[in-house]
Amino acid sequence: MKANELDEHVPDDPMWRVAQAVEGGVRTIRKARGKLNPEDCTPGTLEYEVVTMEFLDDCIRALGGDPDAEGEQDDGFSAGATG
Repeated sequence: MKANELDEHVPDDPMWRVAQAVEGGVRTIRKARGKLNPEDCTPGTLEYEVVTMEFLDDCIRALGGDPDAEGEQDDGFSAGATG
């Protein structure tokens, strides 16, 4: 599959739409709270790295996860899982 063909198919994937909705919601909420989003920073700077990690943590929270939880949860999909 060529790259341009991939671009045509990805937006039709329901999970892609969910990911886009989560991302958009997190961006909007962060902006409303006066927080920076990654695109507000210069790529490659420490500020960009910090803001990007905070943004990803917020995305995890939006999905109901806890980015501060220690260890991995056993979801049965790890490489060593038997089944």
